[in-house]
Amino acid sequence: MHNKMKHLHHFVILAGLAAAGCGAKPAQGCRDDSECSAGACVAGQCRPLVATEDLGTADGSGEDLAGPSPDGNKPPLDLAPPPDGQTPSCAFNGDGVLERTETPFLPGLGGLFAVNAVGSTVPVSVIPKGGGWDFSAPVGGERKVFDQLLAPGGQWWSADFPTATFAERIDDGLALYGVFRASADRLELLGVVSDQGGLQKTELTYATAIPVLKFPLAKSNTWTAESTLSGFVQGVIFAASEKYAFTVDARGETLVPAGKFDTLRVRMNSTQTYGLLVTKRIQYLHLAECFGAVARIRSKDNEASADFTQASEYRRLATQ
Repeated sequence: MHNKMKHLHHFVILAGLAAAGCGAKPAQGCRDDSECSAGACVAGQCRPLVATEDLGTADGSGEDLAGPSPDGNKPPLDLAPPPDGQTPSCAFNGDGVLERTETPFLPGLGGLFAVNAVGSTVPVSVIPKGGGWDFSAPVGGERKVFDQLLAPGGQWWSADFPTATFAERIDDGLALYGVFRASADRLELLGVVSDQGGLQKTELTYATAIPVLKFPLAKSNTWTAESTLSGFVQGVIFAASEKYAFTVDARGETLVPAGKFDTLRVRMNSTQTYGLLVTKRIQYLHLAECFGAVARIRSKDNEASADFTQASEYRRLATQ
């Protein structure tokens, strides 16, 4: 059972996603509205300018989210539900604060990432140099994967997570998804599920949802969380307790295969207790305005140093 659970342990930070189109291939990449022949640049992809339910506001009205038109006036918002993958404009202001409105969580958004081989560890340097981090070089055995946010409706587990906003794959070696809830001021992890139900299903629920992001995010923000996790792992009953400490510990430029981004780095220290077994990990998430997570780096189990040099996951936003 432990071998199964070490793959499930602490993959909670899947938080933002460099967005691409709905479907199997990324849409046209961009950094600014001027690069899009029509519509706007949203989370790194050109999108039609329409409203959406995920506007980062308490009432879902979308106030102040639509970008200005060429004459300086805001275009009218179409409040009808948009097709998958269409989102309102997301403005870059480079102020070092990540607002909820700068972090869209829409089913259909996704991104292409360069990722180390499943089960491998790779050398990394997480210490900032010259005001940032360079994660652009390839590592041996890496591959490109396309991650996409899934709508909860129609999933085998949807009735058990009625407040879910989306689900996303959280492990490349196993067909597992994190189930998340996005609100006006936070992103919470509700549980973990397998892609298929049935007798061999994995379905784990947190007694108290884990706030993996709290908005607005700014350097030096800290928060903690703890909860119990229970349910089934490949059809076997499972229960564990988990503790988390989150810190927005740095701001700088993060260079990944897709380019250079102004990012906030979120560090997560986690401890899972399963019976007498205690497992600790450190994970870094590099978040950019409107793009979300452009890099995610996870230590090996029971790593003691925040400046670890070997990563069990090395995921960076990429291009084709």
